[in-house]
Amino acid sequence: MPATIPASAVPRRMAVRSFSPALKRALRSGTIVLGLFYGASAHAAPYPSAGQLRNAIAEIAAQLKSEKMEVKILDAEKEGIKLTLMAAGLRLDDGVCLVYYNATPEDGLTQFFAQVAVPDMPIWLNAIAAHEVTHCIEQREAYIRRRFDLVLPPGVKHENVTVQGYYSVVKSGAVETWGEALADIVSVLYFKQTVPERWEQFATKLAAMRSNQAAQRPEHNTSAWLKKLIASGAHKPAHLSLFEAAFQLRRQFQP
Repeated sequence: MPATIPASAVPRRMAVRSFSPALKRALRSGTIVLGLFYGASAHAAPYPSAGQLRNAIAEIAAQLKSEKMEVKILDAEKEGIKLTLMAAGLRLDDGVCLVYYNATPEDGLTQFFAQVAVPDMPIWLNAIAAHEVTHCIEQREAYIRRRFDLVLPPGVKHENVTVQGYYSVVKSGAVETWGEALADIVSVLYFKQTVPERWEQFATKLAAMRSNQAAQRPEHNTSAWLKKLIASGAHKPAHLSLFEAAFQLRRQFQP
């Protein structure tokens, strides 16, 4: 862990999006915003198993090879962490992305998965995993590489920003939607890469869900970004990874 980050500010053992006030609230309440994606099908898949969740995380971990980031997959229940489905965060002392999963069925998510077609289940789970590991990528850019020009929104001063200063901004919740936009853009790019003939269908459902839940979860309402991204065709330069492209597209389509 960088010595400049006070031990009282950042837990050492785990950094499961510990920089996000929303995740702290979610962990306390036992709910996490991964009733993320909403689809409809007459041939519903069963609730995802631990194996399916682990496979999804492992598949996305392969995408991080270009980012030179290691992923560690952990069973949240065995680790004594209360959460719903999936969460992730960067362990600062060694730069490992910790991804926790929970396969215990939860109300709300059971209804969601009941409307997901069997063939679509891996696509949604991988998109959820991609969303989560993106938070590790952004945390690394901020807390380890200190690229505050990349992680802070346009118009927010980034010169002479310290790690503690950035951490204070994150704690305030001022950049939570900004961070969720990055993660959702990666999910859309994943759809485009994986199911190019149907990506718009998946992405549109994600945008609609964000818009529909805006009153309950305004900090997760990334629909303004997603609608612009979908209308543009969600093009990604071939030489960029999903994550590199998402950093560019987040700024390009900022509302």
